[in-house]
Amino acid sequence: MDTAAVIALLKAYGQEIRFGKTGLIVAISIILPIIITLSYAAFKGTF
Repeated sequence: MDTAAVIALLKAYGQEIRFGKTGLIVAISIILPIIITLSYAAFKGTF
């Protein structure tokens, strides 16, 4: 939610949104465990 708000704020001011190699690695390292955990919970039926 916070990420979407920051992107919306940047787009409102006309800023170009760019992701460098480091930002992409950080984003993947944050998002990937969340996706794995939610998928595991969904398959186990404990969600």
